[in-house]
Amino acid sequence: MARPFDRARAFERQGAGCDFDRFGGRLIARAHGHRNPHHSSDPRSEHVPCAPLPEVRSVPYWPPASFPLAGSRRKLSHGAPARAGLRRVRRTCRRDFCHQERSLMRLRVRFVVAATALAVACGPPPREFDSGTAIENVSVVDPAAGTVTDGRTVVVQRTRIAAVSEPDDLLLGEGVERIDGAGGYLIPGLWDMHVHEFSSFFPPALPVYIANGVTGVRDMWGELPVAREAWDGIAAGDRVGPRAVISGNITDGANAWFPGSVIADSPERARFVVDSLVDAGAGFIKVYSALEADAFAAIAEQATARGVDVAGHVPFSVPARDAADAGMRSMTHMFGVIEGCSANDSEVRASRAEWMALRAAGDEFTNPFFDIGLYRTILDAADDDVCRALLAHLAANGTWLTPTLAVLNNLAYLHQLREEDDPRLQYMPQAITAGWQVPFPGTETDTPADIEAREAFLARQLAVTGMAAATGVGILAGTDTPNPFVYPGFSLHDELELLVQAGLSPREALAAATTAPAEFLGATDSLGAVAEGKLADLVLLQANPLDAIGNTRDIVLVVANGRFFSRGELDALLEEVRRERGEAGF
Repeated sequence: MARPFDRARAFERQGAGCDFDRFGGRLIARAHGHRNPHHSSDPRSEHVPCAPLPEVRSVPYWPPASFPLAGSRRKLSHGAPARAGLRRVRRTCRRDFCHQERSLMRLRVRFVVAATALAVACGPPPREFDSGTAIENVSVVDPAAGTVTDGRTVVVQRTRIAAVSEPDDLLLGEGVERIDGAGGYLIPGLWDMHVHEFSSFFPPALPVYIANGVTGVRDMWGELPVAREAWDGIAAGDRVGPRAVISGNITDGANAWFPGSVIADSPERARFVVDSLVDAGAGFIKVYSALEADAFAAIAEQATARGVDVAGHVPFSVPARDAADAGMRSMTHMFGVIEGCSANDSEVRASRAEWMALRAAGDEFTNPFFDIGLYRTILDAADDDVCRALLAHLAANGTWLTPTLAVLNNLAYLHQLREEDDPRLQYMPQAITAGWQVPFPGTETDTPADIEAREAFLARQLAVTGMAAATGVGILAGTDTPNPFVYPGFSLHDELELLVQAGLSPREALAAATTAPAEFLGATDSLGAVAEGKLADLVLLQANPLDAIGNTRDIVLVVANGRFFSRGELDALLEEVRRERGEAGF
């Protein structure tokens, strides 16, 4: 199946009139409002040719390898000294001739030494750069390998990384802007793989992502026209924001949960919906909980035929194992998985079928996502052996999980959330925070046993996340912002810390926001590493995130599609968002 970045490259090959970094098509927007003045036609100087060296041939010692040594316990190879096993060899050369042979051998040795020195001296010359920006003396972090390489110089030209090298291998001209990275740790730009940002209901908080080192997002429900408008502004340099992959509208069944969802209530309708969304520019199909099994199967089949992924909620009517077999590539919130990790998966799905019947009858208040009774049913039948078997099946199918622990954590502690406690609220539009009611509806009558059940359910979700990573299931970091008290940009760092709490190592958590998104998107040639030729999406940290994942919060510098933002400029972005929020009254 073609990945989003594969389709972007195909767009480029069709003569779209733009390079990959400037891609403005339907899947990957050119991001970050790049206005870098540095350009260079070729950063490498011509190689200085070395004089050709004459061929040096090995001359064997006497006797040759073919000398008959019948019965000898030591076989002689070509070019090896021949003394053992020889008691008497008749000398056939005169004294002066043997002296000439020894002189010739010494000459050959001297020649080989000189030739070796000449070859070393004629090694590749330093690469010359006359433009761009260089981060010098920085430690480069590899999230895939879990290694740190100290003392590197990283050169950025336009939107790409032009070099990652030792300082002695580079010659930086006067036109290169230099940044001292001493003591800093350079990581690839972070991705939040579950956001809802491109909506006409509220203004996007795109600069807040960049201020938090988030240079890419996967939008799981947004409006394509809004996304295009944002992309155009970013490409023109009028706006600052991350690159994005977007699904467009949610695809749901009859009695859909959210207004604005696209209804697929039959297999025929499902195929039509997939074609319509892909033709409109959707990068993947976001499925939701109310889909019936036959419609979901048709969506998966048609999406595969159109070369796009299916991601989102495992529908209530479909076991997670069956969803993976149908081709669902990314599952969110642990929905379907947490049920499949119990011995009563079918009982849980039957309970949700009853809820769907109530909703069809007009009940809009019963909520299966926050049903404490359902939590208890799942917890009472939790089975780790069943769980590991399911997770192994997902891993074998190449199905990824986006646990969104940040929002699940908040759901577990709804009784404790207090709006006034969090300074990050100043960057959120009131159109969003107005719905963040405290206390959360339905929690006013919670008993201590109810609160204990919610917290136990979160503990189970964390445990299953850890088991998934240990089993080989790909984990993607995503937050589900802007759900209650889940903040654009900021909450990705919460997510990484919760992944570590779930049992992932700091390296694995960092990879979930860097190398894993690159792999999932089919863009490892452009994303996910600090390496030559990759897109210049970078974050400079004060401390090593492999030592403590919380170090991803200590940001010194962000490079977004080749555009550099110092700490002061990042703070200015946040201040601008805060000021605009106050002036506009949103």
